[in-house]
Amino acid sequence: MKTPNTIVNWFFILAWVVVAMLSQMDMMSGWWIGPLVILWLVVKGIGSFFIGLNFYFFSHCSAITNERIVALTFDDGPDDKLTRPLLDLLDEKGAKATFFVIGEKVLDYTHLLKEIHRRGHLIGNHSFSHARFFDFFNFTRMRFELVRTRELIYKNTGVKTQLFRPPYGVTNPVLGRAIRALQLVSIGWSVRSLDTTRSSEKALQRLIKKTHPGAIILLHDTTPDIVEMTKKYLDWLKSNDYRVVSLDQLLTIKAYE
Repeated sequence: MKTPNTIVNWFFILAWVVVAMLSQMDMMSGWWIGPLVILWLVVKGIGSFFIGLNFYFFSHCSAITNERIVALTFDDGPDDKLTRPLLDLLDEKGAKATFFVIGEKVLDYTHLLKEIHRRGHLIGNHSFSHARFFDFFNFTRMRFELVRTRELIYKNTGVKTQLFRPPYGVTNPVLGRAIRALQLVSIGWSVRSLDTTRSSEKALQRLIKKTHPGAIILLHDTTPDIVEMTKKYLDWLKSNDYRVVSLDQLLTIKAYE
């Protein structure tokens, strides 16, 4: 199946060929090749930063349903101070979530990874380092990051997760190769709380405004007020007849091999 990236590449190649031919016949200025290159780079950049466009590879970002169900996902943990209280809250509310963990943090807080699994939540791969320049890594290093985290999860829980969320939600062709090579399932989101950059109250209001049937909700178990904000959100979901279901149930996919 051709990706939007492939279609865009062929379109611009054709455009460059046409411009070059017309310029040779003095029917068009070759100057237009420059703006076309800039436009091509802009389109590729937009495709990288918006995971829901599925520009380089497919990511599950929501479920198509009229049923008032959503799935909660938490990135960037486990966190020594916040993950356990969050697990207690989820137990209290009878809600299951998916935790996309960072390998380096798993090494430090292995007990929390085991606790997440023991309490019946799903575990996903969020790379080993979550490095700022992760998207500039070559294929070998990207693959290593994903494999190492997957192996750490398996070693400590006994499950081989297929779920992966790209760091920062940024995608590119190299990451696409790594995901396909490891047969991982990329998970995006349809509702982003922005809890790492906004106050908990503003993040909560954003969640309430954007929640829809079949939504995948992006949160972080590293945000200082995440427990209280999640509590308020779960209460709002219940009062508005929404149910929280596990990610594999929402998407009808297998989370583990």
